[in-house]
Amino acid sequence: MICVVYGVVNLCYLALSEFQCTVQLAGCNFSCRGCFSSARAGVGRDVPVENIVGRIPLGRRVVIAGGEPTLQVDELLELLFLLRGRRVVLSTNGYFLSDRVVEGLSGAGVHVDLKAYTDSIHREYTGRSNLPVLDAIERLHRYSVDFEVETVLIPDMVDSLEIERVAEFLSSISRDISLRIIRYVPVNGFSRRPTKKELEKAVALAQKHLACVTTSAEVRSHPANSVKIFFE
Repeated sequence: MICVVYGVVNLCYLALSEFQCTVQLAGCNFSCRGCFSSARAGVGRDVPVENIVGRIPLGRRVVIAGGEPTLQVDELLELLFLLRGRRVVLSTNGYFLSDRVVEGLSGAGVHVDLKAYTDSIHREYTGRSNLPVLDAIERLHRYSVDFEVETVLIPDMVDSLEIERVAEFLSSISRDISLRIIRYVPVNGFSRRPTKKELEKAVALAQKHLACVTTSAEVRSHPANSVKIFFE
């Protein structure tokens, strides 16, 4: 008999709703000035990968998020392997989205959070260069992965013109890449929420370059009435 031993992942919690389960992994390599996620601190609990999979009901869409899931790359690949055949989306900042990770997606889709196209803006906001992220987006397209790019509209930081630069970059790869523009939610006194007019302007500029542009006003990223499960 062959006994397969899987790893242990640092997990914040599972969030279960009627249609979706979010696996919230701990830790992040970015220091985003407007971040609201508790997962950034890396203060989760160590949980065996198979225990996590065992708590996810069949038929639910699974989102693996953080923090930054690719920081725990070996355990992430095990999780993706055990979830193969299900509807899975990996939500990532793309910084560590290597060939190895892309090849190990096991059919999962990807949401890449591109903070900004201009490297100086990306560095100011996250503390890191965006060059690995831009490379990752090109890699996903090259591997024909089903992916979407998300960018947060942040007044006086990532404005409508910067959103257009993101769209121009994506269209240089393929006009058919999907871009989702998210309205920033203020946290810790950083910036403010974009107005409806500002959002509409950003969408209009992005649509000059891309065939599919959506907004957070149209799609919910976190389902309502979800229940968080914490492991002891």
